[in-house]
Amino acid sequence: MQTEFDFQDKLVVVTGASGAIGAAIAKQFHRAGAHVIATGRNREALASLCDALGDRCEVIQGDLADQAHLDEILATAERLGGVDVLINNAGMTLTKKPTDETSLADFDQILSVNLRAMYALSLSVIRGWVAREHKGVMVNVSSPGAQRAHRNNAIYDISKGGIDALTRCLAVDFGKYGIRVNAIAPAQIPHSHTPNVNPAAAHGLPLPRHGRPDEAALPVLFLASSAASFITGHVLPVDGGLLAQLRVPAA
Repeated sequence: MQTEFDFQDKLVVVTGASGAIGAAIAKQFHRAGAHVIATGRNREALASLCDALGDRCEVIQGDLADQAHLDEILATAERLGGVDVLINNAGMTLTKKPTDETSLADFDQILSVNLRAMYALSLSVIRGWVAREHKGVMVNVSSPGAQRAHRNNAIYDISKGGIDALTRCLAVDFGKYGIRVNAIAPAQIPHSHTPNVNPAAAHGLPLPRHGRPDEAALPVLFLASSAASFITGHVLPVDGGLLAQLRVPAA
């Protein structure tokens, strides 16, 4: 059976679309025929994205930790007929700090964006799917840090571990409605704020290079498509083999 990545007449919400991975995800869905709602904190980056896409694109600028921003996303989606696919990509990434120097304020700030806001938006969208008996699809963006610890990035890894758990819980609780929830765990994908990443940093990977934003976006497209119709509750590593290998401690 041939399956195409066809999202014609589908409404796709992509959070964190002002970053490299989010923008790549939005472009792939738009190319596949979807109407895209692109959200993020960087107004100029969002405007540039929608200028590049042309029609079938809406921009909503704001912070996901702000309830008013969540309400605007939901209201816009409702006006356009309701969400078909939710891509939870937004998150704080510049969080590295020695663990013993972190504070509860750091914890609350990172968790509020990386986990709490995702939970709030996801639950609101899923309630809408259940109410209209719609078999919606959600794909979350996690990290290998959910399964293997980064050094001096404890709160970030904790937040991503929560995303993995959230993915499984929502898949289990709402699968009976035909709703699917999966995640990807990308690594070594340079972000817009780190355009000059040192290539040597990827030499220890089985695939010894950094990934490209489109290499994270295409697996998202797959998981949201009918090609993955019997896949739910899964976290797909998109990491150049990072999680597959055992690294010997340095002497």
